[in-house]
Amino acid sequence: MRETWIRLRLGWTPPDGGSALSWVLWQPGYTPAPWPTAELKPAFTYYACDELRGGGRGVIARATVTALLPPTEVVSPDAAHELVAERLFDDTLSIDDLPWHTNAYNRSKAGAPWPQRITAWRTATESVGPHLLPELTRFPRTGWLRSDRISL
Repeated sequence: MRETWIRLRLGWTPPDGGSALSWVLWQPGYTPAPWPTAELKPAFTYYACDELRGGGRGVIARATVTALLPPTEVVSPDAAHELVAERLFDDTLSIDDLPWHTNAYNRSKAGAPWPQRITAWRTATESVGPHLLPELTRFPRTGWLRSDRISL
């Protein structure tokens, strides 16, 4: 059976759903692994996993990349927001400055040395599941894992 990529958490989703924005910030020189390096481009489809109300984690959505900001060096949290806004935001999907800077992930990265590299992508999403899989209890540091238990 073919392995499928699963991402821990969907990313930021507007209230109407149907799309999402995901991003990561890295220190220069860090090479994430496992990571869908060759696959992460428009039309790449993966599953999103998140915490479930009753406890545990489950696959909750299928996400297809519609736009991508490849790894790009940025000099500050403000520069990261500006670049993502310029490349990936529109009338249906955006994050204002204050929510971007108060996002827990971005706050944790703001204290790290800069410059950093940012990668961001938009997805069209479709709710599925939840599908409970034993491997969802532990994800690598990158937030990506592969599984042959669920297929697209």
